[in-house]
Order: sequence, then C-alpha cells, then structure tokens
Amino acid sequence: MQEFCREHLPEFPITALEGTYLVWMDCHRLGIHSQELEQRLVNEAGLWLNAGAMYGTEGKGFMRWNIACPRTTLAEGLKRFAGFVRNL
Repeated sequence: MQEFCREHLPEFPITALEGTYLVWMDCHRLGIHSQELEQRLVNEAGLWLNAGAMYGTEGKGFMRWNIACPRTTLAEGLKRFAGFVRNL
C-alpha cells in the first residue's frame, strides 16, 4: 500500500504501518467532509472505507482503510480510489 500510494497517490499521505491492519489516509486535499466522502466512495467507486470523523475530531479529513485482506483485494481498492479521485 505504501509503495502504491507513493507512486500513484502522493497527494494522499498515509500513516506509517506499525504492526496494524488499519491505515489512515489523509484526504483533506479533496475538500469533502469525510462522511460525505465515505458515501461517495461506496456509491461511485464500490469502495467501503471508514470516515475518520466517526473516531473523533482529529479524524476529520481522514479515511480509515482496513488492509486485512488479500493483496489482490487491496490493489483493486487502491485502483478504485485512484480512479475516483481522478474523476472528481
């Protein structure tokens, strides 16, 4: 995930992976409230992420990815996210 984001989504930094399967992606640059972004990702990209705002005020502008899945599933999700932001 880190390599894909560095290469294809450098404007969306992610938290360092420290022995967890949860990754926080900074989506402030989109200018969309994280709860609205959550719904749009489901409806427009078929991608279910968690809005950071549901975890408190410090989570606003972030999306939480669960990466406890096969690499192919994660790669597909990242491609869908990249396609979504390209089409905004």
